[in-house]
Amino acid sequence: MLNQLLYEKNNYLILLFWVLVGAFAGPLVYVVVPLHMLILRKKGAWLWLLLGFWLILTFSDSRRPVFSFAEDLKPLMMLVMGYLFLVMPKEKEDPLRFVKPYIPFFIVAFASLIGSPVAFEGFQKTVSYVLLLTVIPPLVNLLLTYERERFLYHLVMVGVLILASGIALRVFYPDFVIFKGERYSGLLGNPNGMGIYGFVFTALFTFIIHFHKHLFTRNQSIFIYALIFASLIMSGSRGGIFSTAIFITAWFLLRRDVITGFIIMSAIFISYQYVMANFEEIVISLGLADYFRLETLETGSGRVIVAEVAWRHIKENYWFSHGFSFNEHILAQYRDYFEQHGHQGNVHNSWLTMWLDTGLTGLILFIFGWLVNFIRASRFTPMVWAVFFGILLSCTVESWLVATLNPFTIVLVIILSMLGNPEFYGQAEDLGQ
Repeated sequence: MLNQLLYEKNNYLILLFWVLVGAFAGPLVYVVVPLHMLILRKKGAWLWLLLGFWLILTFSDSRRPVFSFAEDLKPLMMLVMGYLFLVMPKEKEDPLRFVKPYIPFFIVAFASLIGSPVAFEGFQKTVSYVLLLTVIPPLVNLLLTYERERFLYHLVMVGVLILASGIALRVFYPDFVIFKGERYSGLLGNPNGMGIYGFVFTALFTFIIHFHKHLFTRNQSIFIYALIFASLIMSGSRGGIFSTAIFITAWFLLRRDVITGFIIMSAIFISYQYVMANFEEIVISLGLADYFRLETLETGSGRVIVAEVAWRHIKENYWFSHGFSFNEHILAQYRDYFEQHGHQGNVHNSWLTMWLDTGLTGLILFIFGWLVNFIRASRFTPMVWAVFFGILLSCTVESWLVATLNPFTIVLVIILSMLGNPEFYGQAEDLGQ
């Protein structure tokens, strides 16, 4: 593992250079990084363009001032990635295949902005979603075709470095990775973000080592899983831990029998309300009341309050709404009210947030787009449904899937792009050959 990092040290130094320029050179980063991206494109360094973009998205989630540059840099990078898509070598497969199922949704999303009180912000977010779903899949396909092993290996290693850096800082500079002096957030913005990162990275790594066992030794795989699970446990993110547990459970069940596994996992979700109704008693019986913060369970840390507000406005815009960013506009009007009930942030439910933004019509079309790509990937491996079940839970407690420029949605797009491409399953070669 170390040898491979040293072999690619110059490319990792490029990524470090971007971060250092952003942290210490101020506005210069908004010129240096886009220009450097164009230089990398001329060199054909598509892998490091993708990894660098994911890295900046990760730092943009952080709330530390030293990484504040990433929040403003990421939309500029997304625009550059959009230009790079136009000049990118295209494979025989339709480069727009991934994004086409979302076209009806985007029509509704753009149309919803007419008369929106936040039309400009909503337009920007809609465009960013279009660009992400348009650019990332063909870039993944390109990398799978020409440098599959190198791509998969370093995709994992960037995630490993993020997690390892967070744990190292937990030892040597704990205040940097502790959210509000209480819970571990790593290099992410908050503990729940760490939980989502742990979940999507678990899925990504599991698929890679399952189909390409030679990339990592058994001890290396154990080490990586240990990093992930340690990060999840220290974060105390209920959503992250349960989503990961759902994914792992579905993975093992589906490997043994797809139909039986699907039935069992469906039954788990049907009985979800019963389980949650008895969650407090179960946790208390296991002696884990403090860890799962049962004192916040009744109000969901204020989430029940914000959900009630969301439903109130959904009824006013049931079938069609006012587009992306409308939920933020609404919630801003209740900021003081939410703070009185101990809540900060958004609706914490992707489905509810999308309903509030685009109406039930938009929500249905949004789900349709994702479902089509899950079905496509399932033609190659039914194991993709393990991710599906994990996401069902994760997106019920967090709104990350509604946003594009975060470090989570891009990983889901990468996973579905990989699993829906036969090149991913090709005969594995030794790393570096």
